[in-house]
Amino acid sequence: MHEKVISPASFSRALTHLVGIGTLSPSDAVNFRYGRVPGDFLLPLPHGGVLCHSSRGYMVRGPARSFQADLVWTLA
Repeated sequence: MHEKVISPASFSRALTHLVGIGTLSPSDAVNFRYGRVPGDFLLPLPHGGVLCHSSRGYMVRGPARSFQADLVWTLA
């Protein structure tokens, strides 16, 4: 399993992408942008990884085979 901490700006862009592809509601995206995330915050990404929150900040996690694709998608 690979993981990388992402910036708040990258997190916000990823939320916009998820709303655009229909896997996240706009109201949830607004709540998440304002820091209102549940303790078990975990959003699936298109290539098999997840967007999550840890004590280190927002992260992209995923298996080696899909991690790079999800990271590039999140940072785009």
